[in-house]
Amino acid sequence: MAKQTHFPLQSDQKHVAQVREAIRKARKVLELPQPDTFLGRQTHEPFPSEQGDDALDGQRRKA
Repeated sequence: MAKQTHFPLQSDQKHVAQVREAIRKARKVLELPQPDTFLGRQTHEPFPSEQGDDALDGQRRKA
């Protein structure tokens, strides 16, 4: 069998560079921690109530 000879083109070099850059970006994203989608998780403390315990939904009761 005849040996195939391959002569890379400049466009091949550009394509390889683009693919390597895409892989580099993908690996960077994959190294990030998995996002937490649990809606009930509290990531901060709630603000203290300014109106006291008898307030409903942050609104003051009329006197």
